Amino acid sequence: MKYLIGMFLILSSCTMSKELNTVKYSPKAHLKYLLDVPKGYEIKGYEVTVEKERRYVYKDSSFVYITNFRKTHNYENIKSLGDSVLQLRFQNEELTKQVNELLEKKQVAVLPDTFELSGVNSKLLFWKDVKIGRVSIGYDNVPKEKKELFDKSLKTLKMK
Repeated sequence: MKYLIGMFLILSSCTMSKELNTVKYSPKAHLKYLLDVPKGYEIKGYEVTVEKERRYVYKDSSFVYITNFRKTHNYENIKSLGDSVLQLRFQNEELTKQVNELLEKKQVAVLPDTFELSGVNSKLLFWKDVKIGRVSIGYDNVPKEKKELFDKSLKTLKMK
């Protein structure tokens, strides 16, 4: 299937799984990602200059996202975990590295290349945010009975 969102063409094709579809995400021409998402979604695309996000939204308001936005949809959920977690997850990595170089030692913790956070939102539904390099994937508003499927989805991310 082909979907046209704004100026971007997103291709969706079936995978071996009966529950998941493979979608493609290209935040830049030279970067391509594949992610298997649960079937039955509507695609929503968001863009600001060079930042792009795709959400795969379901009728029950749950959704999966893949984005290179600095602040993801789960910003408020992550904020509820506390200031130190929020500051680490959304730190300015380049500035942190520069500060450590100026101090000639690792004074400020640098966000690891892969960083996973999860919890329950204000609606008592599950959320997860996984930062992998400069891309984040995650979900929100997922009921308990679908959590395993959504977790399975996030584990399928591949860079082409």
